[in-house]
Amino acid sequence: MIKPALAIKHCHPDLDTWAQVYLKQGEHYISNGQPAQVKTVLGSCVSVTMHCPILKIGGITHSLLPFPIPGTTLQPGHRGRFVISSINLLFERLLSNGAVRNSLEVKIFGGGQMFLPDPDRPVLKSLNIGRRNVETALETIQKHGLSVTTTDVGGNLGRKLLFFPHNGDVWVKKINRLVHHQQSAECPNALFRGLQGTG
Repeated sequence: MIKPALAIKHCHPDLDTWAQVYLKQGEHYISNGQPAQVKTVLGSCVSVTMHCPILKIGGITHSLLPFPIPGTTLQPGHRGRFVISSINLLFERLLSNGAVRNSLEVKIFGGGQMFLPDPDRPVLKSLNIGRRNVETALETIQKHGLSVTTTDVGGNLGRKLLFFPHNGDVWVKKINRLVHHQQSAECPNALFRGLQGTG
């Protein structure tokens, strides 16, 4: 059985020389064209990645909630906490860095249902923050005239993400299963069919 770390290393032999970034809740990251690896962990939170293959730059968000509470003022430092504002911020910054709008490849991850509804608390039966985060992300991306190329959302498992902003590749690990959402042509998808991993 091939370990996930070895599979990733097979696709990216220079991985150890790339900058490493850990993305916390409410943060975002924009690359400068140099190879980098961005890691984050998602439950009901949502990450949106955007990649410009022309400039080989990209970015990623990690949002907690769909939008601010109606009637409240969004603080400048809190834009990354919400799906709407974080996607807008990511899109604006990529365009300001020269990204070509029509070339942007967009992917969505996360939005899990991490807590089962409590039958003794009916109000929670309709509360699914993960689903609302995903729906809001799709709506916001559509308003920018962009198309989503890949989604790995929903379910009741957390996700570990590894994003390479310079080529758009995203690796997703759910418990002991690894999924590769490939953008570059370096590694054939067939190599990873049925791949199981623990590390």
